[in-house]
Amino acid sequence: VVSTQSTGGNQQRTMSDYDVENEVRLVQLHMMRLGDKQADGTYKCTFGKFFNDEQVEQLFESLVGSLKAARTRKILDFPGGLLLMPTHKDVVLHLKVPLDPKGPQPHHPKPSK
Repeated sequence: VVSTQSTGGNQQRTMSDYDVENEVRLVQLHMMRLGDKQADGTYKCTFGKFFNDEQVEQLFESLVGSLKAARTRKILDFPGGLLLMPTHKDVVLHLKVPLDPKGPQPHHPKPSK
């Protein structure tokens, strides 16, 4: 969600309402829903399956940014630096840290006005 801030008659857009930690938890939640659970408790899913899921499609404004944020936090792993559809549809996303059911749960972002 992008908000506007007035500065001397001009408006600047800020990302102050953007909650990166919540986005990462949403990635975890949907990876667990879509991915195949591995013997070690982690989950794997292709980028194509994740990208084309209707719920994921409607939820994330910047899916690749959310995936990269999860990777930076060592929660998710995938090869390469940039994911593009359809070029990388077969790239496997590996959720290394599933969402803790006892920890903070993600909330769905409020719709833009």
